[in-house]
Amino acid sequence: MRSQLAIHLEQMGLTQSIQVEFLYLPSYSPKLNLVEYVIHLLRLRCLHHLPLGTTLTQIKQQLHEFFAANQFLSAEQVQNSLNFIFSLVP
Repeated sequence: MRSQLAIHLEQMGLTQSIQVEFLYLPSYSPKLNLVEYVIHLLRLRCLHHLPLGTTLTQIKQQLHEFFAANQFLSAEQVQNSLNFIFSLVP
């Protein structure tokens, strides 16, 4: 990944402008993965209160309607989640 990034930055003439720091992350680190927080919120907002016997088609429809009608996370919520994740990295 480092070599590919170096090649792309060089091709774009950005090697002096952009500095990238790579962090070691364990292979499975849900607390460091923003999508895990999104999935948790999705479950709370859409899936926890479904009646027994709800079909996958109904769940899919409900999720489509939810995303069509709502901005799922505000920029502030994303930033707060990222700040929390970064606070976990030594």
